[in-house]
Amino acid sequence: MNNKKYLQILQFFAVLISIIFTFSGCYSVFSGGTGGLVVDKESTSTPKQGIANVDVYAYLSASERDSDFASWKEGTVFYPKAEYYGHTTTNNDGHFSISKLTWKENSPDFGKDADYTNVYLIFYHENYGITKGQTVIISDSNSDTVYQELESIRKTTVLTLNFVDVSTGTNTSQNIFVKVEVPQTTQNLPSALPKTYQTTLAGTGNITISYPRWKNNDDRQNSIENTPEVNISYIQSADEITWAGCYNADNEEKNYAFRPDASTGIKKTIMNSNYTMTFYGKPQKIMMPNISGQYLSDDAKAPYGTKDDDGVLIKLYQIKAEGEYTIDCGQVYTQSQVLGTSGSEKHGTFSGLGNGAFWYDTEYTEKFAATTVKIQAPNISEETPGKSKIIEIRSDVTSITVQL
Repeated sequence: MNNKKYLQILQFFAVLISIIFTFSGCYSVFSGGTGGLVVDKESTSTPKQGIANVDVYAYLSASERDSDFASWKEGTVFYPKAEYYGHTTTNNDGHFSISKLTWKENSPDFGKDADYTNVYLIFYHENYGITKGQTVIISDSNSDTVYQELESIRKTTVLTLNFVDVSTGTNTSQNIFVKVEVPQTTQNLPSALPKTYQTTLAGTGNITISYPRWKNNDDRQNSIENTPEVNISYIQSADEITWAGCYNADNEEKNYAFRPDASTGIKKTIMNSNYTMTFYGKPQKIMMPNISGQYLSDDAKAPYGTKDDDGVLIKLYQIKAEGEYTIDCGQVYTQSQVLGTSGSEKHGTFSGLGNGAFWYDTEYTEKFAATTVKIQAPNISEETPGKSKIIEIRSDVTSITVQL
């Protein structure tokens, strides 16, 4: 074999050995972690307020990070498409930690024992959009060096809602189902659907809503923040509706009529980060008052009556129209009542008439409902004809005393 051919063979084997070493694991594998703090850029506290629930994504490839970053569209949720990345979310104070990212290096800067590498970050939160970041991590360590400020692209408003009963002037004790529809449209998202927030409140409570901070880029540059017109509807949370929304003398008629738009939606413009609104309502199902009194078969026997006045049936009727009565509004029997310690008795007394009875009124326009009732003792005999009395009762009166 001549020398030239021999040298060619040696060169071939040298190249082959180099290739084998290259692809047979002549590299080192390292791992490390990163962490830090994400804060609100516009926070006025010292230190700045941390942001909870920020998604933090860590990439070892700048191009993969940038590709994912470019794929996000305003008004959508961010989802990474890269094959390898680290992920975590910030805690309530805005801190985060990604414990382990693994990379390999053919020529480590510190030999096989240690290395460092760049990490390319994405921060995503619905209210802050998407932001890039970058840091360096060292193998076998978990650095805590990231400090990232985010500027909100959405505004959050806490609505304090009060539901006042105009008949009492205080918050209603009824459970009220509330729905708030908040527009989400901007110049870039003209077809965005509104966000709907709903809850059940007992008289008062808070509901937090979110919406785009700016309507367009010009508004953003000129610091003109969005003031959305929201649609708020409220209705009693019950199978049987006994309480409904009404005006508070804030309509053209300046009365307290039931408002049909309470269940479909009332428009309100939101101006601030904390906003308080009061809505009104009143009963549609009204309890009868407690009616008490005395029946006398002979008025001349007043005020004590006789034993003949005891055990007489007293009935209550609601007069719905002239000459028309609604029965079953209640009945009681008269009885005697001992007066003090003297032993004297007062006959023909009754109480509790109307307890448990009620009437409906969906049309009254004042704070209080009123209806006419008839209190009647039937004929006992031809010599003792029945007695009756017609009176008006109001929803704000809880007890009435009558004399038959």
